[in-house]
Amino acid sequence: MKKQQKSVLMGIAVGSIVTAAVTLLSTPKSGKELRLDLKDSTNKLKQTMLEVKQEGISLKEQIVQVSKEGVEAFKEVATDLKEDIRTWKRDVEPNIENIKIDVEAINETVTELQEETKKPLAKK
Repeated sequence: MKKQQKSVLMGIAVGSIVTAAVTLLSTPKSGKELRLDLKDSTNKLKQTMLEVKQEGISLKEQIVQVSKEGVEAFKEVATDLKEDIRTWKRDVEPNIENIKIDVEAINETVTELQEETKKPLAKK
């Protein structure tokens, strides 16, 4: 159990004990009534501590479950992302080849135009 959780539980326990003690000692009662009230307060405190413990266990189980689900979701997203990248690469690959072919054709045309401009003009 973490330090903060222990501190909260200790605070609840000490607060309950102090409240019960102050209430019992400040109320005028006979010894028998005081003992019965003290026993009742002790039982209530035990029940409260048991409930806090059970809620802590439940919270821990929920955190573990959420962590597992988060890991699974992250793995699924990573797998989907990898597949999307592979698909994108497959889709883009033919276009890259077409662009290379077009650039080569443009370069040939530019070279031809350069050659044409170097030739002297024919006189008519």
